[in-house]
Amino acid sequence: MIVCSILLDARSSGPGLPRRLAALRPLAQRHDLRLEVVLADDTDDSRLLTLASRHGARLVTTEGTPLGDRLNTAVAHSQGEALLFPAPGRLIPASWLVDTLADIEHHRRDAVVLTSSTGHRLAHLWHRLRHLYLGDTLCVSRVWFERIGGCDPSLDTEALPDLIARLHACQARVASVVA
Repeated sequence: MIVCSILLDARSSGPGLPRRLAALRPLAQRHDLRLEVVLADDTDDSRLLTLASRHGARLVTTEGTPLGDRLNTAVAHSQGEALLFPAPGRLIPASWLVDTLADIEHHRRDAVVLTSSTGHRLAHLWHRLRHLYLGDTLCVSRVWFERIGGCDPSLDTEALPDLIARLHACQARVASVVA
């Protein structure tokens, strides 16, 4: 099984960061997954070092730049062959992650987007047609992340939807899975 880097951002996680890290604990304790958690921090909050240590996350200090740049810095300090960008407030199903990592490892997929099944079906279809995956979890191979230049460092909240759109535009094999 390949190593998967789970990338979180302290600023965009806000006060929900302790819950997000705690929610990753069951995944980290599984023997069939090899995970590392990397936490990008531009807040200079001294409590984050203790929090990251308690949850087995590596803290990477970043500049106060847009989210895209902070995530690129975190990826540069990660070692995973797969990169996971979890959506805020969503649990990551272990079975989805195991299947996704196997697909990436065996080159069946270059990226997998875990979308939410909530919301109006027509609006969901409209977002899928326009390749806008707001609030979705993305798992992408490091090779493809680097091939398309990573996240756009000038983008903030649009960094991950833009990354997904560029993956589609570059003909990456991107699968969408509805949870």
